Amino acid sequence: MVETGVKQHLAALQYAQYRWSVIPMRAYDKRPLIKWQDFQQRRATELEINEWCHHWPDANVGIVTGAISGIVVLDIDPKHGGDQSLALWEKGHGPLPRAAEVKTGGGGRHLYFRHPGGLVHNKVGVAPGIDLRGDGGCVVAPPSIHSSGNHYLWVSGHEAKKIALADLPAWLLEFVRDKVKPAGHPVQHWRLYRRRYDANHE
Repeated sequence: MVETGVKQHLAALQYAQYRWSVIPMRAYDKRPLIKWQDFQQRRATELEINEWCHHWPDANVGIVTGAISGIVVLDIDPKHGGDQSLALWEKGHGPLPRAAEVKTGGGGRHLYFRHPGGLVHNKVGVAPGIDLRGDGGCVVAPPSIHSSGNHYLWVSGHEAKKIALADLPAWLLEFVRDKVKPAGHPVQHWRLYRRRYDANHE
């Protein structure tokens, strides 16, 4: 646990150097250990990060998404159809740009993009198996440990320290922003998207 705690402490300090808003998360969990609303508006100091890591040496590392960190993250869960949803998007619009990418402890993917400015809502279910972590959201970051015991890991060659953050494609930004406007369940809007896609590609 001590070695793990040291690695996560060092990672938290590194993310803070990226000007990302860092928060401590429960070990083997996705819940913050603190009331983190304040850190949607400001970034933790090095002293605060050191104190958290001393107080909770086995804590996971969390990153607040949105404008405060300059990032939005696509959270893709293959177990709930995320790969199929992404394939449909890319079939209609072409591949997503090369992104900083994390393999999650649960077998999913986190794709990190540059925040486009304005308000990009944190939104669950923009498509089956895909969530958007934007303003008001957070993600668990490497080298945190999932409840399964697996680590969150940067994908080789896609580490945030090695590649510049890509912009969200304009079509995807329009799609996710439109998702917060209509009333109704996200799956209903996804079905409408599929109908429009099928009609345009017959």
